[in-house]
Amino acid sequence: MLGNPEIGSTESSEPHLFGQPRPAAVRPVTPQPATTPAAARFLSAGEHRLLPVSIDAKPLFDSHVAACDFLVADLSFSNNFMWLSRMSGFYQLIDDCFCLFSLNGNQLGMLLPPIGAAENQIKALRTCVGIMDSYNHSAADSRVDYVSPEFSRLLELDGDGRSPHLDDGVWQLEPAFPDYIYRTADLIELRGNSYKTKRSEINQFCRAHPDHRIEPLHHGHRDGMRALLSQWMRARLEGLHGTAVADFIASVELERQGIERALAHYDALGLSGLCLLVDDRVEGFTFGERISPSMASVLVEKTNFAIPGAAQYLFREFARTFADCDYLNVGDDLGLENLRRVKMSYRPVLFGEKFTLKRGE
Repeated sequence: MLGNPEIGSTESSEPHLFGQPRPAAVRPVTPQPATTPAAARFLSAGEHRLLPVSIDAKPLFDSHVAACDFLVADLSFSNNFMWLSRMSGFYQLIDDCFCLFSLNGNQLGMLLPPIGAAENQIKALRTCVGIMDSYNHSAADSRVDYVSPEFSRLLELDGDGRSPHLDDGVWQLEPAFPDYIYRTADLIELRGNSYKTKRSEINQFCRAHPDHRIEPLHHGHRDGMRALLSQWMRARLEGLHGTAVADFIASVELERQGIERALAHYDALGLSGLCLLVDDRVEGFTFGERISPSMASVLVEKTNFAIPGAAQYLFREFARTFADCDYLNVGDDLGLENLRRVKMSYRPVLFGEKFTLKRGE
């Protein structure tokens, strides 16, 4: 229902390297941040060396993001780490900023703008643009995803798309799908006419399944989670036709790999989750994290949609686990109209804006 999600093969703490680094002189941008086995593998981009992202990079990432004031859930190590199952992630410290890159096929981009103090970010970005340009076949492939409004203002783009800080042509900020952010207390209390349907669905579920129970997500739930996901996928496929089938299968496989990666590093990522059991079967699961003192984020939620009210009930119970957070972020809607309707029905109080920075046409 909410979030970008799913489960597949297990993997080690080091990501697989896709593609072959181009031969080039190797020179670290800064002193190497870590001396782990992963540090022996790197990506050469021009004169620079990028280190592969592993779970060991989390403390370094967190130390840089701690000073940032942000709304979007994308500025989280867990959110990026779990979805790197479909591409290779690399990082480097540049001008005291944590710079996170992704290699998708032969295209090198940035998953986030440089993370650090504002006075260092633009300088770091200039270096990062040079790194991407030196690797990519076309400068048009160099892009930065999940740019916040705060970072976009630092660019000082004029009406022609030129920045005094980037001296290589025209750039544009393309709006991305915003995050939906709710007041946590609203999701727990579900007061008023606007939540009347949600309360009714939850009551219907509780009456029909008085033996249900909620448990903190743990390793013993994994087989049940996989079974639920397979059931969910089969049910969804029944209503699809033509090219929609292939697109759906590809999307679900991405979700499966992302969830499995998160579960393999669940404790190290600091995640919290719940499982909904009915007749001792896992009929729903969810997990997320606290991304700031005042905000938590839901990364994944899946329920058996053949059980009315299960999704609404699990979502409310998960909100309770973050009752001390003012806000709960459930990510964007991926541009899907059905997902947009569901997320709007919970009455968001804020939208987390974000953009993609790329060269103008």
